[in-house]
Amino acid sequence: MLAARKLLKRSEREQNKRFLVEGPLAVREALAANAAVEIFVDTEAWPGQETVRQAVKEAVPVHLVTAAVIAALCDTTTPQGVVAVATTPLAAPAVLDRADLVVVLAGVRDPGNAGTLIRSAVAAGAGGIVFVKGSVDPLNAKTVRASAGLLFNVPVIAGLTLTEVCERLRAAGTRIVGAQAHADTALDDIDMRGPVAFVVGNESWGLPEASHQLLDEVVGIPMPGPAESLNVGIAGSILLFEAVRQRRARP
Repeated sequence: MLAARKLLKRSEREQNKRFLVEGPLAVREALAANAAVEIFVDTEAWPGQETVRQAVKEAVPVHLVTAAVIAALCDTTTPQGVVAVATTPLAAPAVLDRADLVVVLAGVRDPGNAGTLIRSAVAAGAGGIVFVKGSVDPLNAKTVRASAGLLFNVPVIAGLTLTEVCERLRAAGTRIVGAQAHADTALDDIDMRGPVAFVVGNESWGLPEASHQLLDEVVGIPMPGPAESLNVGIAGSILLFEAVRQRRARP
């Protein structure tokens, strides 16, 4: 249990290539991806019995522990009673050479927004999601929880600079589109039917100023109301599904 608790620290996750997955739903995703290596279950609450049965069937070790142990492995005030230790699912950068729909997080720091973008990327059928250096850790417990465990369903790339990512995407023939509030070009004014990557920036200051020279286009979302900007998780999701809409309407 002590080894598992250490995974609450990013340095330990990176060193051991393992991380924590909280809650029955996310643990089921880890099991389905053959990523779970051991599971801790609260003997009193006993939630997610189906999840436990699945783990036993797949010969994944299950430890029956107290609620206090579960609480020690979670960073939430209301643990759901089951936690898995899973192997790191991060993908190699070569994934970007063949992905035709990609989301790039450039300085996104909020794990809730990052988790939302993972879920939207999976729902939109994206071929990859990139966390560039300076963004939140994709294996942060809050990010994993906000993604509902869906990070096992899309290639997640981390550790590259934005320059490295854009160079790789451009070499693969991918159009690189940045999202910025009040941009002159609206998102539905450009053709998104070919390979495209959306770059979304920090919650407070948006895209890094130096990033504009790396982009092919900068687009905004028309907002006739008085709101100044959108949550980055929502904005990135709208971009993804505009690409989906265009591809369905005009194959």
